[in-house]
Amino acid sequence: RPTSHRIYATAGMTSPTGRCHTYDATADGYVRGEGVGCLVLKRVEDVLAADELSHAMVLGVSVKNDGTSASLTAPNGKAQEKLLRATLRDAGLSGEEVDYIEAHGTGTPLGDPIEMSALAAVMGEDRDDDRPLVMGSAKANIGHLEPAAGIVGLIKAILVLQHEEAPPNPLLEKINPKIAAVTKDFAVRFPTTLELLRPLVGK
Repeated sequence: RPTSHRIYATAGMTSPTGRCHTYDATADGYVRGEGVGCLVLKRVEDVLAADELSHAMVLGVSVKNDGTSASLTAPNGKAQEKLLRATLRDAGLSGEEVDYIEAHGTGTPLGDPIEMSALAAVMGEDRDDDRPLVMGSAKANIGHLEPAAGIVGLIKAILVLQHEEAPPNPLLEKINPKIAAVTKDFAVRFPTTLELLRPLVGK
């Protein structure tokens, strides 16, 4: 049924150009996509006991709702900061140890800068300029899959780690000025070509 499409379009949430211009100055809303994803989760000891192939290891998990926010397209940045810090604590990591983020990155002119502000506050602490955080978002490739968006982002992040390469952010030509403002003191990169990541520790 087209009802939800009409509601989102009328509210100005969806892109009139039909593309998610993630991180870009031309960001004008998101485009709805469809898709599914699947991952098999197993305990580490079970994988080792069975001598099975594993693609990645989940070090930390945290869940939080957005709390009070102005609207659906204006998320609560402080809630996002708390979630990031809780996840890092659970993983036993600090923000500067993370090299790649697969972000929500819907391509909205307000939501993306709020997300980047939270990331800058947490991931930018004590980060060296020669070790920038590399940013990506699959939504610029396939749109916002809504219920399946999270699993697709996780699958992409696993592939990035396996190949030690971050693919380019499609349609990115000029960084959203609001993103540039919140990341001006933050070592961060938004690849527009295939970019090598630092080799994984202990590989």
